[in-house]
Amino acid sequence: MAADKFRAAQRPAGWMPPSPAAAKPEDPSMMGGRALYATGKPSRQAGAQRARMAGTADYTSPPVSASVSRAERDHVLVTSLVVVFVMLTIAIASLKVSGSMTADRSRTAVSGTLTKVYAQQSAFRILNQRFATWPELRARGMTLPTEQRVVESNASRSHWFMSVRDTNTGIICSRTGELFDDSPLDRKPSCSTDTK
Repeated sequence: MAADKFRAAQRPAGWMPPSPAAAKPEDPSMMGGRALYATGKPSRQAGAQRARMAGTADYTSPPVSASVSRAERDHVLVTSLVVVFVMLTIAIASLKVSGSMTADRSRTAVSGTLTKVYAQQSAFRILNQRFATWPELRARGMTLPTEQRVVESNASRSHWFMSVRDTNTGIICSRTGELFDDSPLDRKPSCSTDTK
Protein backbone atom coordinates (compact mmCIF):
# COMPACT_ATOMS: atom_id res chain seq x y z
CA MET A 1 0.00 0.00 0.00
CA ALA A 2 2.77 2.42 0.91
CA ALA A 3 4.49 1.64 -2.42
CA ASP A 4 1.31 2.39 -4.39
CA LYS A 5 0.88 5.67 -2.63
CA PHE A 6 4.46 6.56 -3.37
CA ARG A 7 4.07 5.80 -7.09
CA ALA A 8 0.84 7.84 -7.20
CA ALA A 9 2.60 10.78 -5.60
CA GLN A 10 5.31 10.64 -8.29
CA ARG A 11 2.81 10.86 -11.22
CA PRO A 12 1.93 14.30 -12.66
CA ALA A 13 -1.49 15.78 -12.07
CA GLY A 14 -4.21 14.58 -14.47
CA TRP A 15 -2.31 11.44 -15.44
CA MET A 16 -4.49 8.53 -16.69
CA PRO A 17 -3.33 4.92 -17.04
CA PRO A 18 -2.94 3.83 -20.71
CA SER A 19 -5.66 1.63 -22.23
CA PRO A 20 -4.80 -1.98 -23.09
CA ALA A 21 -5.22 -1.23 -26.82
CA ALA A 22 -2.79 1.66 -26.63
CA ALA A 23 -0.35 -0.44 -24.68
CA LYS A 24 -0.41 -3.24 -27.30
CA PRO A 25 2.49 -2.89 -29.74
CA GLU A 26 1.42 -2.33 -33.33
CA ASP A 27 1.87 -5.05 -35.93
CA PRO A 28 4.97 -4.24 -38.00
CA SER A 29 3.16 -5.22 -41.18
CA MET A 30 0.44 -2.68 -40.43
CA MET A 31 3.03 -0.06 -39.67
CA GLY A 32 4.77 -0.77 -42.96
CA GLY A 33 1.47 -0.63 -44.83
CA ARG A 34 0.64 2.79 -43.37
CA ALA A 35 4.11 3.99 -44.10
CA LEU A 36 3.82 2.91 -47.71
CA TYR A 37 0.31 4.34 -47.96
CA ALA A 38 1.71 7.67 -46.92
CA THR A 39 3.96 7.67 -50.01
CA GLY A 40 0.97 7.22 -52.32
CA LYS A 41 2.26 4.18 -54.27
CA PRO A 42 0.22 1.48 -52.52
CA SER A 43 -2.85 3.66 -52.88
CA ARG A 44 -2.45 3.80 -56.67
CA GLN A 45 -1.83 0.04 -56.88
CA ALA A 46 -4.89 -0.70 -54.78
CA GLY A 47 -6.96 1.64 -56.93
CA ALA A 48 -5.82 -0.06 -60.13
CA GLN A 49 -6.58 -3.49 -58.67
CA ARG A 50 -10.07 -2.40 -57.63
CA ALA A 51 -10.65 -1.00 -61.13
CA ARG A 52 -9.61 -4.30 -62.71
CA MET A 53 -11.88 -6.25 -60.38
CA ALA A 54 -14.76 -3.90 -61.10
CA GLY A 55 -14.18 -4.26 -64.83
CA THR A 56 -14.20 -8.04 -64.55
CA ALA A 57 -17.39 -8.01 -62.51
CA ASP A 58 -19.11 -5.67 -64.93
CA TYR A 59 -18.07 -7.70 -68.05
CA THR A 60 -20.76 -9.84 -69.62
CA SER A 61 -20.44 -12.08 -72.70
CA PRO A 62 -22.03 -10.65 -75.83
CA PRO A 63 -25.42 -12.13 -76.70
CA VAL A 64 -25.43 -14.98 -79.24
CA SER A 65 -27.04 -13.81 -82.44
CA ALA A 66 -29.74 -15.81 -84.20
CA SER A 67 -27.49 -16.41 -87.21
CA VAL A 68 -24.75 -17.95 -85.04
CA SER A 69 -27.28 -20.19 -83.30
CA ARG A 70 -28.74 -21.27 -86.65
CA ALA A 71 -25.27 -22.02 -87.99
CA GLU A 72 -24.54 -24.23 -84.98
CA ARG A 73 -27.82 -26.12 -85.49
CA ASP A 74 -27.03 -26.57 -89.19
CA HIS A 75 -23.57 -27.88 -88.32
CA VAL A 76 -25.02 -30.43 -85.89
CA LEU A 77 -27.62 -31.50 -88.48
CA VAL A 78 -25.03 -31.94 -91.24
CA THR A 79 -22.74 -33.90 -88.91
CA SER A 80 -25.62 -36.19 -87.90
CA LEU A 81 -26.57 -36.80 -91.54
CA VAL A 82 -22.97 -37.64 -92.44
CA VAL A 83 -22.75 -40.12 -89.55
CA VAL A 84 -26.03 -41.78 -90.57
CA PHE A 85 -24.88 -42.00 -94.21
CA VAL A 86 -21.57 -43.59 -93.21
CA MET A 87 -23.32 -46.13 -90.98
CA LEU A 88 -25.79 -47.04 -93.74
CA THR A 89 -22.93 -47.44 -96.22
CA ILE A 90 -21.09 -49.76 -93.84
CA ALA A 91 -24.26 -51.79 -93.20
CA ILE A 92 -24.98 -52.16 -96.93
CA ALA A 93 -21.38 -53.16 -97.62
CA SER A 94 -21.56 -55.75 -94.84
CA LEU A 95 -24.76 -57.20 -96.30
CA LYS A 96 -23.20 -57.38 -99.76
CA VAL A 97 -20.13 -59.15 -98.39
CA SER A 98 -22.30 -61.57 -96.43
CA GLY A 99 -24.48 -62.27 -99.48
CA SER A 100 -21.43 -62.78 -101.67
CA MET A 101 -19.95 -65.27 -99.20
CA THR A 102 -23.27 -67.15 -99.04
CA ALA A 103 -23.46 -67.31 -102.85
CA ASP A 104 -19.88 -68.59 -103.04
CA ARG A 105 -20.65 -71.36 -100.54
CA SER A 106 -23.76 -72.27 -102.53
CA ARG A 107 -21.83 -72.49 -105.82
CA THR A 108 -19.20 -74.66 -104.15
CA ALA A 109 -21.86 -77.01 -102.75
CA VAL A 110 -23.75 -77.39 -106.06
CA SER A 111 -20.49 -77.86 -107.97
CA GLY A 112 -19.59 -80.61 -105.49
CA THR A 113 -22.91 -82.32 -106.24
CA LEU A 114 -22.19 -82.25 -109.98
CA THR A 115 -18.77 -83.76 -109.33
CA LYS A 116 -20.50 -86.67 -107.58
CA VAL A 117 -22.85 -86.95 -110.56
CA TYR A 118 -19.80 -87.33 -112.81
CA ALA A 119 -18.58 -90.28 -110.71
CA GLN A 120 -22.03 -91.91 -110.80
CA GLN A 121 -22.32 -91.39 -114.57
CA SER A 122 -18.94 -93.00 -115.15
CA ALA A 123 -19.97 -96.09 -113.18
CA PHE A 124 -23.35 -96.25 -114.95
CA ARG A 125 -21.68 -95.90 -118.39
CA ILE A 126 -19.37 -98.85 -117.72
CA LEU A 127 -22.32 -101.07 -116.82
CA ASN A 128 -24.86 -99.91 -119.43
CA GLN A 129 -22.83 -98.49 -122.31
CA ARG A 130 -24.63 -95.18 -121.96
CA PHE A 131 -25.12 -92.35 -119.49
CA ALA A 132 -28.04 -92.10 -117.05
CA THR A 133 -30.81 -89.60 -116.50
CA TRP A 134 -31.44 -88.23 -113.00
CA PRO A 135 -34.31 -90.65 -112.21
CA GLU A 136 -32.00 -93.55 -113.07
CA LEU A 137 -29.23 -92.20 -110.82
CA ARG A 138 -31.73 -91.65 -108.02
CA ALA A 139 -32.97 -95.23 -108.45
CA ARG A 140 -29.39 -96.38 -107.94
CA GLY A 141 -29.32 -94.62 -104.56
CA MET A 142 -27.89 -91.20 -105.32
CA THR A 143 -29.33 -88.40 -103.18
CA LEU A 144 -29.00 -84.63 -103.08
CA PRO A 145 -28.68 -82.29 -100.09
CA THR A 146 -32.01 -81.09 -98.69
CA GLU A 147 -31.72 -77.59 -100.18
CA GLN A 148 -30.84 -78.79 -103.71
CA ARG A 149 -33.19 -79.75 -106.54
CA VAL A 150 -32.56 -81.10 -110.04
CA VAL A 151 -33.93 -78.60 -112.54
CA GLU A 152 -33.19 -80.57 -115.72
CA SER A 153 -31.34 -83.68 -116.83
CA ASN A 154 -30.87 -85.72 -119.99
CA ALA A 155 -28.48 -88.37 -121.21
CA SER A 156 -27.47 -90.38 -124.23
CA ARG A 157 -24.74 -92.82 -125.22
CA SER A 158 -22.18 -90.04 -125.66
CA HIS A 159 -23.08 -87.27 -123.23
CA TRP A 160 -25.05 -86.29 -120.16
CA PHE A 161 -26.39 -82.97 -118.83
CA MET A 162 -27.69 -81.96 -115.41
CA SER A 163 -28.77 -78.66 -113.85
CA VAL A 164 -29.06 -78.34 -110.06
CA ARG A 165 -30.60 -75.45 -108.10
CA ASP A 166 -29.93 -74.33 -104.52
CA THR A 167 -33.38 -73.41 -103.18
CA ASN A 168 -31.92 -71.21 -100.42
CA THR A 169 -29.88 -68.89 -102.63
CA GLY A 170 -31.34 -69.41 -106.11
CA ILE A 171 -27.94 -70.44 -107.46
CA ILE A 172 -28.23 -72.81 -110.45
CA CYS A 173 -25.23 -74.74 -111.71
CA SER A 174 -25.24 -76.84 -114.87
CA ARG A 175 -22.71 -79.30 -116.19
CA THR A 176 -22.25 -81.39 -119.31
CA GLY A 177 -20.26 -84.60 -119.44
CA GLU A 178 -19.01 -86.49 -122.49
CA LEU A 179 -17.67 -89.92 -123.25
CA PHE A 180 -14.04 -88.87 -123.53
CA ASP A 181 -13.82 -86.82 -120.34
CA ASP A 182 -10.81 -87.91 -118.30
CA SER A 183 -11.78 -86.29 -115.00
CA PRO A 184 -14.48 -84.11 -113.46
CA LEU A 185 -12.13 -81.16 -113.84
CA ASP A 186 -12.26 -81.31 -117.62
CA ARG A 187 -15.50 -79.32 -117.63
CA LYS A 188 -16.32 -76.73 -115.03
CA PRO A 189 -19.95 -76.13 -113.99
CA SER A 190 -21.64 -73.01 -115.28
CA CYS A 191 -23.48 -71.16 -112.49
CA SER A 192 -26.01 -68.35 -112.46
CA THR A 193 -28.55 -66.86 -110.07
CA ASP A 194 -32.24 -67.58 -110.51
CA THR A 195 -34.13 -64.33 -109.87
CA LYS A 196 -37.57 -65.94 -109.96
